[in-house]
Amino acid sequence: MMISRMLSGPAFLLDANRVNANGKLPAMNQLEKWHADGVIRLKFPEHAQSEAEASGNARRTRKAREYLIPQTYITTDEERERLQKIERIIFGDAPLSPQDKNDALNVFNAHKCFGILVTADGALVNAADRLRDELRAVVVMSDESAVEQVRKRIRVRDKMARADAAREGCPLPDWVGQD
Repeated sequence: MMISRMLSGPAFLLDANRVNANGKLPAMNQLEKWHADGVIRLKFPEHAQSEAEASGNARRTRKAREYLIPQTYITTDEERERLQKIERIIFGDAPLSPQDKNDALNVFNAHKCFGILVTADGALVNAADRLRDELRAVVVMSDESAVEQVRKRIRVRDKMARADAAREGCPLPDWVGQD
């Protein structure tokens, strides 16, 4: 059985600062191409969507709406505690601005969806190691880091596809070596 072009593993959830409405972010351009080609899944969490729409920029809003929008339902005491933990890891004990609360909700959403929030937000990227250690999962990375991770996963996927084709005596999928 041949493997799928779609990589297994977490989806990438985009922060509002990664909308890339003008196509000027090279790493985001690559992630978007892989999404369009069916290699990875990009999503846009509801609080990032709201932030993108609040800008009033029609192009940015349209671009943000191209992706699935996972909702952030916090329904249990455990989830409320997890959100508070995320807020403390990122912002300490300081009072949170509405933007800080949205950032924490986006990280929470990524964690709950078993995804990775892709962002250029310095506070979130700087807290990535602490979040990983405390939540026991990678939940935040830059778009450049996401591209590196996807490239590694593509190499593994293509190696497995070559091995499957050799073992089964069938042709390689046309996407091997193309992503």
